[in-house]
Amino acid sequence: MFTFAVKRLLWAIPTLLGVTVATFLMIHLIPGNVVQVMLGTSSALSPRQMAELSALYGLDRPLWTQYLTWLSALLRGDLGFSLRSGVPAGQLISQAFAITMELTVIAMLLSLLLALTTGIVAAVRRGGWLDLGARAVAIIGLSIPHFWLGTMLILGASLYMPSLSTFSFVPFTKAPLENLRAMILPAFALGLSLTAIVMRQTRAAMLEVLAQPYIQTARSKGLHERAVIFRHALRNALIPIVTIVGLQFGYLLGGAVVIENVFALPGVGRVVVNAINQRDYPLVQGSVFLIASLFVVINLLVDIAYGLINPRVRYQ
Repeated sequence: MFTFAVKRLLWAIPTLLGVTVATFLMIHLIPGNVVQVMLGTSSALSPRQMAELSALYGLDRPLWTQYLTWLSALLRGDLGFSLRSGVPAGQLISQAFAITMELTVIAMLLSLLLALTTGIVAAVRRGGWLDLGARAVAIIGLSIPHFWLGTMLILGASLYMPSLSTFSFVPFTKAPLENLRAMILPAFALGLSLTAIVMRQTRAAMLEVLAQPYIQTARSKGLHERAVIFRHALRNALIPIVTIVGLQFGYLLGGAVVIENVFALPGVGRVVVNAINQRDYPLVQGSVFLIASLFVVINLLVDIAYGLINPRVRYQ
């Protein structure tokens, strides 16, 4: 297992290097730079003054030189400074990332609670009305876009539950109840599609495991049905579910970009969108690199979790 983890870490290096190249090129190839965006179309500055401002921000150098400068700083743990505010990019990203992680974790927990429960019930009651209802809800959850669901939740809460229609974010450490009240609707909107995916996977995995001979053997020994389902069936069915959950966690982080803008949450999503509009290169590059790094780490943890969930799984 240790050798496998080391190999995966080594493979992560070229992956993250590719992420830095792609992110750098995408943001820099967008028409207009930070100087042009700040000054607008009605600027009275002369071309010489514009050139001086570009030199001040280092935009007069070739792209490959700018990239190597940023990469060398990144390897030292320096994400640079925001071109608009002058505040260290790492400070801005860390403040916003805490909010994004909270939203993602709450969405993940809600999704797993609903998905595992309904998936197990649907498999055990196969063909019943609970199974049909769960599958219908899963199809709906997969079909609804995040932004549309978020908008409908805001509209519904404004009409019928005004206490949940707040757009004032409060940190959890200051007011836990106020924080959860502001997070519950965004987390539900973000996690509904994951709920549908995990529910369908849980149902399929449970049906496959429940048909195995060792399940019939456990029942013939007189074990309680709850012990058969949770101790024998669910543990073996969790392996494909862990894969889905691990991969989808990264997608939840990406989906948070949309949800945070819909619900006006000051997370990484809003930081990235505002930074793109303002051509704040260090903020965009640092945020995307952080999310990509977290995605790689999650995939590694998922692979390691295989051996913990099922001792039969071993990596050499």
